[in-house]
Amino acid sequence: AYRDLFIKTGSRKKSAAATLEEQVDLQPLDPVRRYLFPDGTRLDLPNSSRGRLVAAFDDALGSGAGAAWLRVVDHGSEVWDAIRPALVEAPGAGGAEVARLLRSRQGLRALTPLRSLRGLARHWFTDPRQVLVLDDYARQAGADPRRAPAVLAARLYIEQVFGSWRIAGGMHTLADALGRRVVDRGAEIRYGAQVTRIERSTSGAVTAVVLADGERIAADVVVAAVDQAVLARLLGRRPAQTSYSPSVVTLCLAVSDPPAMPHETVLLNADRAAVRIHVAAEQPAAWTVHVPADSGAADTPAAAFQPSAVLDLLAARGIDVRGRARVLHTLTAADREAATGVPGGSAYGPAANSLRAALLRSPIAQPESGLFHVGASARPGAGLSFAALSGWQAAELVNGERKRQRSEPR
Repeated sequence: AYRDLFIKTGSRKKSAAATLEEQVDLQPLDPVRRYLFPDGTRLDLPNSSRGRLVAAFDDALGSGAGAAWLRVVDHGSEVWDAIRPALVEAPGAGGAEVARLLRSRQGLRALTPLRSLRGLARHWFTDPRQVLVLDDYARQAGADPRRAPAVLAARLYIEQVFGSWRIAGGMHTLADALGRRVVDRGAEIRYGAQVTRIERSTSGAVTAVVLADGERIAADVVVAAVDQAVLARLLGRRPAQTSYSPSVVTLCLAVSDPPAMPHETVLLNADRAAVRIHVAAEQPAAWTVHVPADSGAADTPAAAFQPSAVLDLLAARGIDVRGRARVLHTLTAADREAATGVPGGSAYGPAANSLRAALLRSPIAQPESGLFHVGASARPGAGLSFAALSGWQAAELVNGERKRQRSEPR
């Protein structure tokens, strides 16, 4: 989606940096991430190679583990082949398209509406440690592993077939590149301009957004990249009763004499969400540690939260940086909720605990004419890549509406 965006908005001058690769330095991740199991086992997940993927699972968890993992990946391929043309690459698609898929033999086989992700695992996995890895994918999709629908296997397939990438210098360089492209094409970016209301006409079409300082900005089209609960409040509606995925506490650490670490290390647990450690190659001393909400830390004020407990946990799993780590910043669930308005400071938006919740999130084209919803709680789902696809869908819908208006007789 980002490649497509930069190509379509690029300058026609040959000297201009038009493509994504000319704007940012994309580098493949290898390993994609490291999993540390409670029993001390380590699994380094390779990037975009079926053969190496099988070997990694077999080496870490025993012969046959890799082939069993590929069974779930291949089911994810069936899911992706079904939903990609019908939902992901079909702007405005929704419940009717899902119903059509479920009426076909191929679609029903792919979506398996009555089967959970763990249900798939029971057919093919013999090692409970594989279930821990699968549960982690479910949580990263915003689902409770006990209820995660089997369609989430598509995420395993997408990661395996398209690969995982990092941007040299950090993700903020992508934001910088996008900002430059927006300004170069004549748009204006307003920072610190909090929207408090979206105005509509008597017919229901959007007419303007109103800022916290009272300024009214007229608009024919509004694209809202906010949580669905925030969007409801901006429209004066009562937010729908929706369960949300848990939040996390984030610790930003400065570690002196740091050990060699991959880009992402995941400490798996049998009874709760994983602890995740991110380390940038350019700044190996700068660690970002995400602690699950079920640790009891989610609602703890930053000033009262005890990072020493997290450092003790890391040490117990073989990553002992006690005495060498300084906490630079702590971000709690309350901080996230205050900054974004997402209920509970949820990390992945509305919970994807059913087929409908996973595939039929808030529609891109809202009932109000001219209003489009994008981002983590909109279709097709949470995550940087899916959020970009929701933006692409909104752009296609806006362009389609403009073409229709131009073709109508006056």
